Amino acid sequence: MLVWNRLRYVLSPQFDIYEQLAKIVRGRVADIGFGSGFGAHLYVTNAKEIVGYETDECAIRFARRAFNIPKMSFGYGDIQKGIDDAGFYFVTMIDVIEHLAHDKQSLLNIKKMLAPGGTFICSTPNRLSRYRKSEDHAREYAPKEFEAVLKMAFANVSIRDYKMEPLASQYENPLVAFCRNE
Repeated sequence: MLVWNRLRYVLSPQFDIYEQLAKIVRGRVADIGFGSGFGAHLYVTNAKEIVGYETDECAIRFARRAFNIPKMSFGYGDIQKGIDDAGFYFVTMIDVIEHLAHDKQSLLNIKKMLAPGGTFICSTPNRLSRYRKSEDHAREYAPKEFEAVLKMAFANVSIRDYKMEPLASQYENPLVAFCRNE
């Protein structure tokens, strides 16, 4: 079952997002809810250090074995309770926010992790699109709802598509937000 879950992850739109973000992220990068670690490992080319945080111990063990790369580390971290680490120039959270019961508190915790001028990049499925809904989601967001919750923690929010282009339609899926820490 673990192998199938990891394969499904690699074949999902999340891979496309990580591939685009690998061209953007630099410096010290945190990946919240890294899943298999496959996406975070794409950051290796341009990032100075990648730190992955996850609540699933099985995923942590898998990522440590699969991606034993010197500038990468994977460990336990629950963003809803807060992670005691800061100074990240980028924090990414790919298709995680919809699973969090405490999304607003999580965003405030992420803001504390960012360096001044740092960027938080977050993706989520678009509630208005025709994607397959999940019972595992605590909530789902339409573009304006997603922007509104992000603006509770960040003043500068830009919603994009998976190619990192400005959103052309309210039905595009997934949604990707860039939030700057002012």
